[in-house]
Amino acid sequence: MGAARPRRWKLPFHRTTSAPCSPSSRSSAPPPGPASPARSEAWVAQPVPEAFLCPISGALMADPVILPSGNTYERACLQACAELAFLPPGAEAGGLRTVIPNAALKAAIGTWCARSGRAGPPPPPLSAEAARQAVLRAMPPAAARTTARRVAAVMAASTSNSSTSSYGSASEITAAEDEAEAEAPADPLEDDVVGKVMRADDGSGGVVAAAMGALREATREGAERRLALCTPRLLGALRRVLLLPRHAAARVDAAAALVNLSLEPGNKVRIVRAGAVPALVEVLRSAASAPEAREHAAGALFGLAIHEDNRAAIGVLGAVPPLLDLLASRAHPPRARRDAGMALYHLTLAAVNQSKVARFPGAPKALLAVASGAADPGPVRRLALMVACNVAACAEGRNALMDAGAVASVSAILLSDGGAAAAAAGLEEWCVSAMYAMSRGSLRFRGLARAAGADRALRRVVADEGGGVRREMARKTLRAMRGDLDNDDGGTEYNNDLTGSSAECEDCGGSIVSDGLMSFRRRQRELGNTAEF
Repeated sequence: MGAARPRRWKLPFHRTTSAPCSPSSRSSAPPPGPASPARSEAWVAQPVPEAFLCPISGALMADPVILPSGNTYERACLQACAELAFLPPGAEAGGLRTVIPNAALKAAIGTWCARSGRAGPPPPPLSAEAARQAVLRAMPPAAARTTARRVAAVMAASTSNSSTSSYGSASEITAAEDEAEAEAPADPLEDDVVGKVMRADDGSGGVVAAAMGALREATREGAERRLALCTPRLLGALRRVLLLPRHAAARVDAAAALVNLSLEPGNKVRIVRAGAVPALVEVLRSAASAPEAREHAAGALFGLAIHEDNRAAIGVLGAVPPLLDLLASRAHPPRARRDAGMALYHLTLAAVNQSKVARFPGAPKALLAVASGAADPGPVRRLALMVACNVAACAEGRNALMDAGAVASVSAILLSDGGAAAAAAGLEEWCVSAMYAMSRGSLRFRGLARAAGADRALRRVVADEGGGVRREMARKTLRAMRGDLDNDDGGTEYNNDLTGSSAECEDCGGSIVSDGLMSFRRRQRELGNTAEF
């Protein structure tokens, strides 16, 4: 009798076979598809990446542009800032006119919009009035009220001709230079080169290569010709040649022409604003680029990075990683590595790029490997140390260098052959500079320096009567190792002494800084007789 009781429990199990959650009912559920409304809503519900939002309007940027400080804003918002005499965070007086299109970020925003199902791509542009209201909201309340009344008065007074007022045209702020260029007569070579590049197809590679060769020769003729040829149309044609794979044969001459154009100070900002930097970065990255094309691309970035207003933008546009790869690779010729190092040196004079190098995976170790490599040319080793000194000017850079073993590496260079090897290669002053930079405000440095025996090398430098600035830095570093120096108050002194000041360069005694700049000036003077470009 007791054995029959378990059979009574079969009834509930039989009932569950017809329940909605049966295997058959689960298998009949429709699979998710790309057209599913729930799936689209999930995409739309995704938060917008913060880097895609304008800091002023808080909206997706339709036309992102970079300021010399490295900050990116919506173009319409910067135009409104200029109209309302308001400086956004990171901007400097007069810097709102020097904006550079951030093509890479614009493409990334368009791709994100396409995948997320939002408006676009690209996102709808911000109207001038909406940008003006966003700027007013970003202002302090009192200033916003005053500015709003002033704007209303100006707008009311200009109703008869609002399209020509400073508040009615969104392009007036950044188009003054372009209008001046448009009034100048076009160079016949410009029309010829632009026409051939724009009409080129897969079978006209020889025509484009010949046009680039002619342009390269023309840019050797003198400063006036280089200034006349540096127009948005011609720079756009050069950018097209550098980016399109079918023009690989013409890349060498196109990159060399950009090097020559960048020799003129008046062309440097113009070239960056025309969008040439992403094209040069692509030449450095592409495996299909000829070694000579990479060399010229590095030389062009070097020339552009000399201008202070270009440094942050070049770093934002992705030039730092390929330049580091070029500097660290022994497969490239010394001249290409030297130009890459000089470009990095000038780029890392900007604080935003110091952090980029510190954060880039393997960058500190790569710099130290080049500096310590006895097989590398002396100028290349000095450049690696110079870049490391610039990176050490920020706390993040100091930590990254010490994590990579910089204290031990630099101490080993100073102690090599009793210091004779470092002195012969011109490395001693930069080794001392790097040690001094890493000692600023760092308790960690003391233990690392003692373990590496840095005190012996530094005492030898202090004993040198002709050391000058180098001797003083070694003395302060020794005091920091003993804990006798307050390291929190010397950051400004370090930045003034070691990041490109004239006094420091005069003490270099023929270091790579003075040699490199003299080489650059010499290249500019002798361009017409130089076969390399």
